[in-house]
Amino acid sequence: MTGKRPCYLITLFVAVLLSGCQGYSIITTTRNEDVSLVKGPPIRDIVTPFDRALICLRPKVNKNITFSVGAVLDQTGKEQLTDGGLGKFVTQGAGDMLQSALYEGGVSLLNRRDPRVLEAELKWGLQDQRRIIPSDYFITGSINSLDIMPGGGVQTEIGGMGPTYSQMRMLVGIDLALTSSKTSQIIANVALQKQIFATDFNVAMGNFIGVTLFNVNAGYKEREAIHFALRQMINLATFELLTQIMNPRDYSDCRKLIDKVSDGSIENTKTAKLSYEYEQSLIAVANTKESNVKSFTPPGQNQDLSDQSIQRAVSPNAYNPSNSANQPNKALTPDGSGGTDFLLNKQEIIQFSK
Repeated sequence: MTGKRPCYLITLFVAVLLSGCQGYSIITTTRNEDVSLVKGPPIRDIVTPFDRALICLRPKVNKNITFSVGAVLDQTGKEQLTDGGLGKFVTQGAGDMLQSALYEGGVSLLNRRDPRVLEAELKWGLQDQRRIIPSDYFITGSINSLDIMPGGGVQTEIGGMGPTYSQMRMLVGIDLALTSSKTSQIIANVALQKQIFATDFNVAMGNFIGVTLFNVNAGYKEREAIHFALRQMINLATFELLTQIMNPRDYSDCRKLIDKVSDGSIENTKTAKLSYEYEQSLIAVANTKESNVKSFTPPGQNQDLSDQSIQRAVSPNAYNPSNSANQPNKALTPDGSGGTDFLLNKQEIIQFSK
């Protein structure tokens, strides 16, 4: 036993050195003293690649239209409470993330996330119900899929030494809908998905040096932060919902900020088609001869890429000055046929942008 004691002391000494000052303070601090706290990286504000596109919308939105956020639930059904599990797999605060994204976009936002304080003050007579601003639109949705995809890897070992590499992926999906508070009609909808990537790399070496076994194992694991990925998806989805009820003239420049980043894109939606048609109309106007330009601008004036000229280029039958203000703006529909894609009723505002 006495021969093994130095080995135990050496092992303890090495463990203290590896644990650093914090480990040493834990060992030496008495039960009546506070242990000094570890200081990690500094606190930072949360920034996603799509924040610039949302900020770009701020001067373009109609401040007279109000928005609120309803339930955005975790419908994945994935949780683990046993064997060291941490509970729910995805965030339960997606609604708050969505509310932050709307605020980033500069809309007139009403807080309906927790009405208990307001309801209590109304019940006690502390607030006047007539002064409460109603919502024009509200957003609801869910995180409804979280699929664990089969992974793969490779392991090589020669003479007790070699690397090991493996990877796995999760597929997460989200659906959000923009609904009119007056009619309960869904006027915009978006569904997004993203693969969450994780990898594991390890190098092991084990061999005998004389009669002593020498074993070294080192490696690292990486995984995308799933909740930050969900925040990015929500910010991108918010941009899509807002622009689905806007004129492409107003959001075209903002959409280019999304196309410049590699973290996500929207290619198969109404706004993607409208934005593409709008850009093509600008090219067509720029390349048209002076004789054809007269169809876009009044005679005797400089070329003007105003609403009328652009909308004629997007859809020749879209703009009609004789239409009343209560008729649907046909230029807001991808095919230029009007319909009720963006029309809620004859009394409701149909164009969100200024």
